Amino acid sequence: MKLTLARFYWPAEALVEALDFPDVVQSEAGSVSVSIIDIPLTHKSINALLTPPFYLEQWFQEQGLYLDTLCGVVIDNYYPPEHPDSSKIRRVFCLLADELDVIPIINKNDLSDSTQWEHFIEQVSVLHEFNQLLNETLTAHRLIEFHTRYKMLFLAHSQPAYRQLGPLIAQIKHEPSLHDFAHQYRQHFMRLLRYPATVQNHTNVVMHLQGYFRKKVSDEARQQLTTLIHQYRLGEISLQAVKHQLRLLQEAAPHGWLAQQRYLYPWFIEYDL
Repeated sequence: MKLTLARFYWPAEALVEALDFPDVVQSEAGSVSVSIIDIPLTHKSINALLTPPFYLEQWFQEQGLYLDTLCGVVIDNYYPPEHPDSSKIRRVFCLLADELDVIPIINKNDLSDSTQWEHFIEQVSVLHEFNQLLNETLTAHRLIEFHTRYKMLFLAHSQPAYRQLGPLIAQIKHEPSLHDFAHQYRQHFMRLLRYPATVQNHTNVVMHLQGYFRKKVSDEARQQLTTLIHQYRLGEISLQAVKHQLRLLQEAAPHGWLAQQRYLYPWFIEYDL
């Protein structure tokens, strides 16, 4: 399997630095090779991009990039912020963020921020799994299974947007074109994932997952999880500590639905976000 990212850098004559991104990531389905395509930006290409109407898909194809296979974009500016041409790259970033509903975008400097890096790689991971699904035999059942796997992760990012996805997926059997529906669904859930997950939403999700163990584990084990959730909500421990405890309970008292959840078992298995 392959994961394709694009890095747009400016100015075109800049000596670009290597991105701190792994060459290979491990997914649930096996190794994924990472390909980073470097695209130099010129005044001509930026002006073409920023001139309405914005035919972004056509512009991307002219760069050798295709929105159905691209999983992320990194914007890399080598001008200092006070340089007059830096404003153009900021406009490019804003345009792509506003107009691209599917592709996650990040500034290169933000890759060093752990919170923004985790948010970016999470979006890339979800999109990569869905794109693999599109490349295989597409069925309504497989789309519903994908939605089921990601319910808790979607809920952690936006409760209102999550509630809109349910009725959408419920109409799947009435859709005349499964291919068109899949692209529409992808647009909706990738918009949802742009909302940063919050402590409050994560707390609601882990409390929901805790309910699956109510009658299956000891009172002591449930109380230990309750304590961890409370400590997480207060900022005393990480979310990973709570997820670790949930996985231990899942091992002790297996539940089929929980075993599917990407919230606990991500597609990129080395990224427990």
